[in-house]
Amino acid sequence: MSKKTETEIKQPAHVAELLLNGTAILTAKTRDELAEIVNEIPADCSYGAGAVGYDMDRGVFTLRIDLTFKE
Repeated sequence: MSKKTETEIKQPAHVAELLLNGTAILTAKTRDELAEIVNEIPADCSYGAGAVGYDMDRGVFTLRIDLTFKE
C-alpha cells in the first residue's frame, strides 16, 4: 500500500470530468453555490460557459462548461 503525500491534490468530481471529457454540466441549488463550483476549476484551465439555466422541476441551476484550447 502506498502512502499519500501532501502534494497529492484531490480534485472535485466535476473538475476531473471536465479535464477528462472536455465538458461538464454543473448543477447547484443557488447561483452562489454554482459560482463556488466554477471557482474550483484550476486557474490554468481555459474554458467557456453558456447561460445559466434553471430547472423548475428539480429546483436547480445548471451550467455547461467546455474546455477551450489556445493555439
